[in-house]
Amino acid sequence: MEKDKFSFGVTPRMREVPPGKCAELKFSGKMETVETEWGEKYAFDITLLSHPSYESLPKDGIETTWESKSQCAAQLLHAVTEYGNAKGGNNDLDKALKEIWKLSRTEEGTYFLDQK
Repeated sequence: MEKDKFSFGVTPRMREVPPGKCAELKFSGKMETVETEWGEKYAFDITLLSHPSYESLPKDGIETTWESKSQCAAQLLHAVTEYGNAKGGNNDLDKALKEIWKLSRTEEGTYFLDQK
């Protein structure tokens, strides 16, 4: 009989994308609203493929969580929730979320998320 194994810790949080730069990622799991010490944020489990604040990433990326208060994060969570509920979870958005996405930040600090 195999014994249960325990594991403790938290998923690392993705560093902020610097203004004027971008990161590439794939969504890999939960998408939810979370309460942080800085207030409510939107949290997405991702595989981070490239990011200017990381010197090197493995070819397959790293598993991390993107937390943000940005409008694009709010819009994404809203779209996933609304579209998923309307279509039963099997839709074009679900398929698109399995692809690579580009998270860009303008010089002014606004985020944009685009399917690559």
